[in-house]
Amino acid sequence: MRTVTVEVKSLDEAREYIETNFGPVFQKKLQSKGIKRKQSVWDNSNILLNGRNIRQLDKPELKDGDNLDLLPRVAGG
Repeated sequence: MRTVTVEVKSLDEAREYIETNFGPVFQKKLQSKGIKRKQSVWDNSNILLNGRNIRQLDKPELKDGDNLDLLPRVAGG
């Protein structure tokens, strides 16, 4: 697990930061698995705002001190 501390004012800024800084690594991983189509690391992750999935929140917004966790989806068996 890796922790990165950044200052962003919105979820849009957080997404831009993540896609810019981690998207290329994510794409390389996908290509190494034979997946050619470009995909978003943000869209292929569970994003938790203070432990709650942002997709289940009515109007998720960031405030000072909030924690945003990005958990890439994995499959296995």
